[in-house]
Amino acid sequence: MRRRRMLPLAALGLACGACLADEPASLGEELRAGFFSRVNVFGFALHQEPAETFVNTINVLGTPRTQKELDLRPDFNLKWRQLELDLKPRFQWSRTRTLYADLLQFDTRQDRAYINEGSVRYRLHDRLILSYGRENLQWGPSALLSPSNPFNASNGRNNPNLELPGLDYARVVYVASSSLTISLISNTGRGRLDQVNRYRKANAAKVDYTGDGYFLSLVVSRGDGEETRVGGFAGWDVSESVSLHAEGSAARREESLLPQRRDRQLLVGASYTFEQGAKLSAEYFYRDDGCIRLSIQACLALRGALVDPVRPLVRRRYAMLQYADTRIAGKLNLAARLVRNLDDKSSQLVVNLEYELGDHWQLYAIPTFYHGSRTSEFGSLLRKSIFVGASYTF
Repeated sequence: MRRRRMLPLAALGLACGACLADEPASLGEELRAGFFSRVNVFGFALHQEPAETFVNTINVLGTPRTQKELDLRPDFNLKWRQLELDLKPRFQWSRTRTLYADLLQFDTRQDRAYINEGSVRYRLHDRLILSYGRENLQWGPSALLSPSNPFNASNGRNNPNLELPGLDYARVVYVASSSLTISLISNTGRGRLDQVNRYRKANAAKVDYTGDGYFLSLVVSRGDGEETRVGGFAGWDVSESVSLHAEGSAARREESLLPQRRDRQLLVGASYTFEQGAKLSAEYFYRDDGCIRLSIQACLALRGALVDPVRPLVRRRYAMLQYADTRIAGKLNLAARLVRNLDDKSSQLVVNLEYELGDHWQLYAIPTFYHGSRTSEFGSLLRKSIFVGASYTF
């Protein structure tokens, strides 16, 4: 009888032990489990040969001849229940040398710290996410630029080692299903965008749909002082080797001194992936209101800014050919792209080399060559440049 009474007691003790094992984790344990950090140390040297043209006479734009820079790039992320925090502070130490007419030389030292990206995201429930902060908001399949992006069409793919500036956004994201997502986006500030760049606040609504072997998105936006713009992008995997994509936007023409044409942009592209993994891509970009009849300095003067993130290219028609091969011999990555301005016949050739030296080190070399007349787009600022760098991640 005593043994029979002891069996229920033993079972009760085992159950209590299981209860103790299933106790919720403490706050400290939750925070440690949800925290991620990554630190990258990146240094580079840049040498440029400015072009002596009407746009940059005696280097009036102050284009550096040489630049040396060391960046400390820590990334922090914390996921805790419905809350997610991102923070990407940056610390830079740079030295530049600028020559004016090859006579006057100025050496500049700059040390600075800033937040390039940082955001707070809160998941109200499984399908609704609110976020606010500074982000580099990119989308689209295009390699040359992203004409459907009303905030920053430049994608930085000429040199992905140089970070694009984060802008300030408030976002509401509704995940309707595994295939459909709806986003409301408001650009609230210029963030890290350089003061010489043209800037306008904008709001957008974006719908993304992913199907079996294809995807498509619709973007409706409106910038300060501009008309409503409708854009989007789509991609289709025709086969395992061939894929097609398109991206564009359109709006009513704003008041301008330029010839009155419709404000329409369209990019179409295709890519072929070889059996060993290399990819060959081609794109054609058309901008209906591009400046074609005037010299490049006159086009820039009418635009009112040397750099416009929403419309980074000035002329009307462009073609791009790109070859990319990753993991050559297991360690070397190669990307070569040729961009041709079909209006003024100028061109830009970028060769991006990346070598993985072990698990933590990476070496970079990016020579860039420009060809064209002094009044052309790609021939008016630089003749050539060479970028070499190294990074260590831990």
